Amino acid sequence: MNEQPSDWIKLMIKYKGKCKECGKEISFGEYALWSKASKTIKHIRCNTQDKSESSITILSCFICRGPAGCVNCIYEPNCDRTTVSQACICTDCFKSPNAYENYQQHFITDL
Repeated sequence: MNEQPSDWIKLMIKYKGKCKECGKEISFGEYALWSKASKTIKHIRCNTQDKSESSITILSCFICRGPAGCVNCIYEPNCDRTTVSQACICTDCFKSPNAYENYQQHFITDL
């Protein structure tokens, strides 16, 4: 099977393995990228050194436009960033007393 840019999923490694790009070991408990199609893994840093189109989608906060904080998100283990809502919000914006109002205002202005 051929790998597609959206084929790579960020996850925590449950079994040690070898990086497809650099050949070095990826340890248990480390975050890495896994390809559904080729069943291979690679370091996240090896992916960023790749000259091709980015293979992982990082979401921005819908309200503040900063990083949404995908790594710390409780839904991260099951998140498919190729289909998830582009309207995620970061923890700081979510904890704001006016979170809902801020979300509504940005939704209206982005239409």
